[in-house]
Amino acid sequence: MDLLTYLDENRASVLQTLADLHDMPEASEKEFKTSACLARRLEECGYDVRSGVGGTTGVIGILDSGQPGPCVGIRADMDALLYEVDGEIVASHACGHDANCTEVLSAAQAIAACGGVKKGRLLVIFQPAEEVASGALALLKSGELNGLEYLVGTHLRPKQELPMGKILPSLRHAASGFMFGDITGTGAHGARPHLGANAAEAAAAAVFAINSVHVDPLVPHSAKVTMIRCGGNSLNVIPEKAEIGVDMRAQTNAIMDDLKTRVEAAIKAGAAMCGASAVCRWKTGCPAAQDSEEMVEIAQRAIVEALGEEALAPCATTSGGEDFHYYAQGIPGLKTTVIGIGADLTPGLHVRGMTFNTEAVISAAKVLALMVKSLLG
Repeated sequence: MDLLTYLDENRASVLQTLADLHDMPEASEKEFKTSACLARRLEECGYDVRSGVGGTTGVIGILDSGQPGPCVGIRADMDALLYEVDGEIVASHACGHDANCTEVLSAAQAIAACGGVKKGRLLVIFQPAEEVASGALALLKSGELNGLEYLVGTHLRPKQELPMGKILPSLRHAASGFMFGDITGTGAHGARPHLGANAAEAAAAAVFAINSVHVDPLVPHSAKVTMIRCGGNSLNVIPEKAEIGVDMRAQTNAIMDDLKTRVEAAIKAGAAMCGASAVCRWKTGCPAAQDSEEMVEIAQRAIVEALGEEALAPCATTSGGEDFHYYAQGIPGLKTTVIGIGADLTPGLHVRGMTFNTEAVISAAKVLALMVKSLLG
């Protein structure tokens, strides 16, 4: 039986897997039930399974042909997001990682059922903690991915970006991260402000200074203050301390490096205008995409073979971040891409209660399976 026929005939099973995973959302670094479920299902179809990879909930399933050939990986992230609902913190798959896992698992099952791989090795990678950008780094540090030559990931796209029935061969995420400015002034009585250095005013000055930062306008980027903490309940006290947080994004890693330098200088200069000082801290998000032209072409051919020419959408950029791109940074010569899946997803990613057309996961699994077949036979 060929891969496409297998996935069509096992449609109900694929959709049941999605339902099962959707009903067990777990926070980053706590994906215990999810990883156990995925490990068990990989073992059931003949994969050599390694759990607890890198001291995390990470799972890697290995299918080795025993013949010379490349090492190819298909990867999905497992974690859900946390929301406050009626005063309780609950996990919810509002980013579609349950769909990502279903697509990768279903492709892996189809490959195993249809004769395995003819050469090289296939690694089926279920990664924890994408939402907090620690999962990919942990798996890289484990050494279990050494020798990996090709890697493909997958992600649903909002309806506004990509409609149902369309798949794009490369989703080019931006670099992302967070700059924090710890501002220190001098406290004083509200009646004698000249004796102090107002940290609240210094924070405001830092915000205006950040808004004046300019880098190459030909490369999409942004730096915006999304958090300010300062002062207390006594409004007649000149505050000594303030903290600001800045969400930063850039379409290339080089522009992100430039943006980081300029934003840090702006925070310090803004604080100094008010007689205060600032110390800046950088919290890494994710690097920008570094896709491979070869992998993009492989994805294009797989999309057309699985779904027809009309399903092929052009490559796209997004200001969203994805820790998948650490793999290309951490493994020299690794060729990667992330395919974007149209699923009529509304109202948007990271919105609790978001919905999508579940048939899209079957289409995505077909494309992943064909990409592996093109590399490993």
